[in-house]
Parts: sequence; structure tokens; C-alpha cells
Amino acid sequence: MKSIVDRILQKMKNNNVQMNGVISVEEIKKFEYEKGIKLPEELVMFYTKIANGCKMIDGCNLLKIDEWKYNDDKLNNEFPFSEYWIWEDDYDEEKIKKIVNGNIELIDIGDSQTWNIIINGKEEGKMWFFTDVGIQPCSPTMNFMEWFEFWLDGNVDYFYEFNYN
Repeated sequence: MKSIVDRILQKMKNNNVQMNGVISVEEIKKFEYEKGIKLPEELVMFYTKIANGCKMIDGCNLLKIDEWKYNDDKLNNEFPFSEYWIWEDDYDEEKIKKIVNGNIELIDIGDSQTWNIIINGKEEGKMWFFTDVGIQPCSPTMNFMEWFEFWLDGNVDYFYEFNYN
């Protein structure tokens, strides 16, 4: 049985995904030490065994580690959300300030839409969708490797189990 790393590498090759070279575990440890955080295992595995970012099939980029976007002062804070939140419908200034807590933007797909990985809190390791009007976890929830493989398989509906009621 193929490991998830082998499976993803094969799918990336089959889809002609342009990959950057991997980074070392030491580079990851240095980043973690400097930021006072621990990155999710699946993210570390991807960046050290598969690629330090890549050009995605749809033209977006999975950012290299030195291109990640985050709030340095809030990276070590707990991400306080566990459910979707549309602030256009329920604006709360105090909650808005906490959106930058404990997450890293990995992909900017344009039109104020990004995919972020949560690195602190109950949602640690999970991928969330951020927009200019709200935030939402995948439904079903997915860690980074699950999310990436789902994308490689040509899927686009990361919310197929979501109930909007």
C-alpha cells in the first residue's frame, strides 16, 4: 500500500503540478522555535517530503514557507472558532480581532478568499476558508494532506456536508 506521501507525489506528477524543492526538518524547527509554535504534522510532512509550495492546477500558489502570511503577534494565540461565522450577518468587533489568531494563510485564491491552516486551538491542523465576509471550516473537516489530496483529485466542493440552516 502506498503511503500518503507517495500517493500525493504521484498525483502531483500526473497533474503536472510544478513543485518547489523540499525544505529540511531543521528549517521547520527553526521557524517553530522563532515563532514559539508547533506546526501540524501533516503540514511539516508535506513541506519536508513533498514540496516547499507549488503552483496549483487552478493557477493559485501554495506558498513557500518564507511566503506564508500570518500575524506574527497573534500566531501563538489560540484560534477561537470551531464553527463558521459570517460577520456580515453577525458583526462583533471583538471576534473580528481574533480572526488572525493561530492560523497561517497558505493559499490566496483571489477576490479576498484564502485557505488557511489552523495551528493553535481546538481546530489545530484543519483547513479553513477565509473570505472578506466570513470564515468556514471544510465540511467534513480536513487536515492539510486530506485537503490537498482532495484538490488533486479534482474536487472543488470542500463543504459538501455543510448544513447552512
